[in-house]
Amino acid sequence: MQKRSLKPQRGFFPQPSYLIGTYKDDNTPNFALITWVTFCSVEPPMLMFASRGKKLTRELVEKRGVFSANLVTTKMMYMADYFGTTSGYSKNKCDEIAVEQMKGCVLDVPVLLESPWVYECSLVDIIEKGTGYIYVGEIKNIMVDETITDTTYGKIDLVKVDPLIYAPGQYYKIDSAIGSVGYSTKENS
Repeated sequence: MQKRSLKPQRGFFPQPSYLIGTYKDDNTPNFALITWVTFCSVEPPMLMFASRGKKLTRELVEKRGVFSANLVTTKMMYMADYFGTTSGYSKNKCDEIAVEQMKGCVLDVPVLLESPWVYECSLVDIIEKGTGYIYVGEIKNIMVDETITDTTYGKIDLVKVDPLIYAPGQYYKIDSAIGSVGYSTKENS
């Protein structure tokens, strides 16, 4: 297959979508769509998200030192898109579209009832790189929908969870599992 070079950019990078949750000063919930989310430590378990530009969510995470990372499903696409394209500075976004939320079980963070997998995180570091900021959070609790019965490594059915996948400018869904880790060595045995 022939290749061509592109100027370095962020043009294509499929990734899961999360709504990062914080409370405003008046304790109203605030969520922002963030797709630059990944794990960065196993022990202790940590995740990180990256953001750029002026965002209320960034300011609140820095101020409060805690946040929730709510996995977005395809059924939550409208909510995620709205939260990703609407500023929280002048509106209570949750009231605007009637979002159901609750307080985290361990940390003082808002949690979306519709999200099937939520991380409650305590901020441990902020790293400035280029035009962006990386927020590292230690996972203090994971809240999982009761319908996800097997949460062991490699057993979570992503087709059933139905996460919303983002690749700049578009949303996608996962429709099938096509293999498991180690299948290549099992076939050659």
